[in-house]
Amino acid sequence: MIRAKKSLGQHFLSDPIVASQIIEALTLRSGETVLEIGPGHGALTHPLVNTGANVVAVELDRVLAPELARTFEKQKNFRVVEADILTIDPAALGLDRFVLLGNLPYNITTPVIDWMLKYHPVIDRAVLMMQKEVAERIASPPGRRARSTISVITSLYYDCRTACDVPPRSFTPPPKVDSAVVLFTRHDRTYAIDNLPRFEKMVRLCFAGKRKSLLNNLNSAYPIQREELVEVVTRLFGSSTIRAEQMTLDDFIRLAGEIFSRV
Repeated sequence: MIRAKKSLGQHFLSDPIVASQIIEALTLRSGETVLEIGPGHGALTHPLVNTGANVVAVELDRVLAPELARTFEKQKNFRVVEADILTIDPAALGLDRFVLLGNLPYNITTPVIDWMLKYHPVIDRAVLMMQKEVAERIASPPGRRARSTISVITSLYYDCRTACDVPPRSFTPPPKVDSAVVLFTRHDRTYAIDNLPRFEKMVRLCFAGKRKSLLNNLNSAYPIQREELVEVVTRLFGSSTIRAEQMTLDDFIRLAGEIFSRV
């Protein structure tokens, strides 16, 4: 057994029951291709290959990658790529449509989510395991304190829900925090957003002070008279004390129209 490398944030899944739950959450269909991020020792890879799906495993660890190649050398539906997932264009792997799977190192969760959003047109759905606190922020609906920028931006492309919680004892070595599995299902809704980077920046500014009201965050971020901001926020949401965590994606889009027409 190859030991986990702290430098890569490795915690290998060792609970077969959890592995089965994760594979089940994928709801694989005949002929689908799965891109697995960081397969490690193959706790998810073994049951995944057994489903008959076409599996492309991306492993950064230069020791584990060849070990995986040897383990699955007789499986025609498996190939391993030694690379950093964050540097990969799916088209370079010959992937034009696939499902994403991964037990993510905690330190790259947000970059992987950004990568997934970048390539969302070719990713039908994803099942990703991550730190529970991050999972709660991603899957949080309006009205919950965990709601954040990542909740809003992810919802532009995916419907998200938590599939299951995973305790530290399910890993080797066990992490110091709980984990959770999040299911991302791509939707077909489209939104009238002309400048996505500008919209994302506005959403981040709305959440900049979690204890502040939306009005106070906007007042700190934009050169608009407070009286005008009070009028806009009250007209849009019926109250000047609403917080960003209470807002839907459509609310943010309506707010963006008002703010960007003034700055």
